[in-house]
Amino acid sequence: MKTEFDYVIVGGGAAGCVLAARLAAESGGSVALLERGQRDTNRWIHIPATFFKALQGRDSDAVVSEPDGSLGGKPFPVPQGKVLGGGSSVNGMIYMRGQHQDYDDWADVHGCTGWAYKDVLPVFRRQEANTRIDNEYHGQNGKLVVDDPSAAHPIGYKVIEATISAGVTRTDDFNGAKQEGAGWYQVTAHDGQRQSAAHCFLKPEVDRENLTVLTGYLACRLRIEDRRAVAVEARDINGKEVVIRANREIILTAGSFHSPKLLMLSGIGPRDEMERHGVEIVHEAEEVGQNYQDHVGAPVTRRLAKATGLHGADRGLAALKHGIDYFAFGKGLLTSNLLQAGACVDTSGSGRPDVQYNFAPFAPGGPGEAPLGYHAMQIHPMTMRPKSRGRLGLRSKDPSEAPKFYSNILAEEEDMDTLRRGVRLARKIYEQPELKDIIGNEVWPGPDIGSKVGSNRLDDAIREQARTIFHPAGTCRMGPTPSAVVDLELRVNGIEGLRVADCSVMPALVSGNTNAPTMMIADRAADFILSADL
Repeated sequence: MKTEFDYVIVGGGAAGCVLAARLAAESGGSVALLERGQRDTNRWIHIPATFFKALQGRDSDAVVSEPDGSLGGKPFPVPQGKVLGGGSSVNGMIYMRGQHQDYDDWADVHGCTGWAYKDVLPVFRRQEANTRIDNEYHGQNGKLVVDDPSAAHPIGYKVIEATISAGVTRTDDFNGAKQEGAGWYQVTAHDGQRQSAAHCFLKPEVDRENLTVLTGYLACRLRIEDRRAVAVEARDINGKEVVIRANREIILTAGSFHSPKLLMLSGIGPRDEMERHGVEIVHEAEEVGQNYQDHVGAPVTRRLAKATGLHGADRGLAALKHGIDYFAFGKGLLTSNLLQAGACVDTSGSGRPDVQYNFAPFAPGGPGEAPLGYHAMQIHPMTMRPKSRGRLGLRSKDPSEAPKFYSNILAEEEDMDTLRRGVRLARKIYEQPELKDIIGNEVWPGPDIGSKVGSNRLDDAIREQARTIFHPAGTCRMGPTPSAVVDLELRVNGIEGLRVADCSVMPALVSGNTNAPTMMIADRAADFILSADL
C-alpha cells in the first residue's frame, strides 16, 4: 500500500469527505482519507427513515462522560458516527445553518474576522442544490441536495398549526432572511436517498487516481519533527501499525472528541494532561479539549388518543407494507427523515430564537431507554446557544480509548432556565385546539410536575430527561491569538503543516444543527489550503 501522500486527512466524517473531495479534484496532489469506521455500505444509512437503526448499530459509538453533577450525577452519553460520512451518515438529516448573528458573533465577539455571515453565506450557497429555493440565501448548483421532507405526516401539519396558534410566526425557510418561526424543515434526503457528505461530495471523486480512502484505520498519534507534522501513525483493521507520511499537510477532521484527543496523544495540549499520562510535550496548548459545548433537550411527550403515530411501523405487516412502498414504488414512510417539522422561538425576549423544537409523531423513552411502547408524540425543546462548558482529557495513552469527558452540560443556570421556558411553551402548544382532540395523557414531565416559575420538581425532571442533540463542538477553538488552538485559517498554533477543520473549531456553537456548518468549515479549509499552494 502507498504510504506517502501530499495531504493526509484524519477522519472520514462530514468534514473529511468534503475536504478530501475538493483537494483531490483541485489541488493536483495526492490525498489520503483515513476513517476509523467502515464504508457506508449499511442499507440503514441510505434509507432516510431508518437512521435510528444506523445510530444503534456498528456505524456509531458513544463517548460517555464522567458522572455529571449538573445532571444529579448521571453520565451524559454522546453517540458519534463511526462510518464514512460520519454524522452525515447517521443523523436525522435536518438542514439548518444557524443564525446570521451566530457567525457575526464569531467575528465580532470572538475575534474570528473573515468568519462573519457575509463570509460564510457564499460557501453555504455554493455547496447547496436546493430543490425549491433559489435566492440570495440558497443555491441550486452545488453537490448537496437539500429538499423538502417527503411523506409529510398528518400530525406534523397539526403541530405546526398549533404552534402558530400559540403565538409563533410561520416560516417556510429556517435558513433565509430570519430563522424564527414554525414550519417544515428542509432536509438532506431526496428521492428516498440520504444525501450524506460521503454520497454527495466524496462518491463523485472516489475513483480519482490521486485519492485513497482508507477505512478501518485508527489514527494513533501524529509524528512531529522540528515542530512540523510530517506523518500519521495508525493501525489498520487488523491491528497492523503503519506510518502514513504527508508531504504538504495533515488535516484533522475527526470531530470534537477525537481531533483534540489525537492532538493530546501527539504532545499538543495542556501540560498537566500530558504529564499525567507520560506523553512527551511537543507544544503546550492549554485550550486543547476545553470549551466543550452541546445542545441539550428534554422532549415534552404526550400519548396519542385519537391519532396514529409511528409506533410499530418497523414491525410486522406495517413494516412489510412500508418496505414494498419503498423498494417497489420509491414512496411512503421510508423515504421520510421522520423529523420533518419544528420551530425556532425567542422565548427570552432577546430578539433571537433561543429554543429549537423538533416535532415528531413518535417519542423516545428516557436517555438510553427503548422507545415508548405505544403511540405518542413529542414537542422537543432544545437549547440553541448553551452557556455551559465541559472539557476533555486523556483516559490513557491508548489511542483506542475514548477521551475522558467532563460534560457539565447544565452547569449554567441560564441553560436550565432556557429549558424551563421551552417546556412551558411546549405545554402551551399542546393545549391549542389543533391538538387537543388527538392527544391523551402527558407522559413527560407528567401531570404531577408543574412548570411554574420556581418549580424544583421540574428542574429535577429536566435533569433526569436531559439528552444530547448530537452537536458536540468547540474543543479545538479557533481564535485570533496564539492561545487559541487554531488560527483563523484553521492552522494549529505552534505546529507547521497541521490544521483542524471540523466542528471542534467553532468558538461558539451555532443556533441549530451542526451538519451544514461542519461541511461549510471543511469547504473553507479547502479554500485556505488551495490558496496556500498557489
